[in-house]
Amino acid sequence: MNNKKILLDTIFNKSGIYITTKNDCKLISQLIADEKVGFLSESTLYRFFLYNQHANKPYKNTFNVLAKFCGYPDWNTFLKYYDSNYLFNEPKFLNNSIDTVIKGFVANENFKPLIEVFETLENENYKTKEFFGVKTFLNFQKTPLFPKFIKEFGHHHFVRKILIESLFDPYHRMNGYAESIEHYMNATDKNSNYYIRDLIFTQAVLFRHYYLTSNPKAIQFGEKLYEDSSWESSINQLHIFPQTRFMAYKFWYLKLKNNSKIQQKTYSEYFKNWIKNEIEKKDTIHELNIIYHTTKEVLLDLKMNELNSEIKLLFEAKISSRYNHTLEFDKLYNPNGITSILPL
Repeated sequence: MNNKKILLDTIFNKSGIYITTKNDCKLISQLIADEKVGFLSESTLYRFFLYNQHANKPYKNTFNVLAKFCGYPDWNTFLKYYDSNYLFNEPKFLNNSIDTVIKGFVANENFKPLIEVFETLENENYKTKEFFGVKTFLNFQKTPLFPKFIKEFGHHHFVRKILIESLFDPYHRMNGYAESIEHYMNATDKNSNYYIRDLIFTQAVLFRHYYLTSNPKAIQFGEKLYEDSSWESSINQLHIFPQTRFMAYKFWYLKLKNNSKIQQKTYSEYFKNWIKNEIEKKDTIHELNIIYHTTKEVLLDLKMNELNSEIKLLFEAKISSRYNHTLEFDKLYNPNGITSILPL
């Protein structure tokens, strides 16, 4: 490969200076000194880049300093990263390249090409979709643009299933995340078979967020969840995650509404029986984990330690009978959205 040409281009990308004059060499020499990666004089750079004499053979140190200035530990690493055959099989380079592309789309609000990337993944496996989803999530974290993106593309299948649902962030680490969840709900087709599921998902995650941040809007979203009896017939048809959210978060709602201790005790007994039945029906650790972690968060927050201990014993008994050993649930993978990949 043409080492000098690649170096010139790489130095330009880093500094904005394309070396064509002796003064350019002087400026680059100073930048190298400022970064404390070594020292190359103006004359050394001039002889290397601009002096047309093939007999000139730079010292190895010159190559190493230039490589370090360009962001590489040494010259050999620089050569590897600019060798196409090497890069084709280099996961870190490909990972960074994908990240750079997505970063550019997000930062420049160039959303349509990003959607086109998502559409190329339609027939890929879940882990591939998850990888691109996490990259997208991380880049939106650096901007206030996520609500705008969801408002425009909240109807898109990948955006809904991967970015919002599978990679839901219970810690709301993106600017305007709650607003984005509302845009997702507004983009839901009311004639869809999933409308009730998506409605409950939205109201539950927003209720949780506003409750835990002591926002008065918690009452508003709690009432939508628990005062509309028309939803009750749909709850049992949902996936276990939104089901458990709906059932567990009701404890928070009862507290907000200052319900009597008798009402709270009655619901505790009902909830414990519901949990017991769900444990008996579920066979996978993943499903059991969903129920356990979602429930545990609520009960510990409300200092309902006795009920939490009773429920934990039910889980441990199921795990022990199913897998012939007891697992510590606190150490198991948390299935709650993106926290399994990016814990707080």
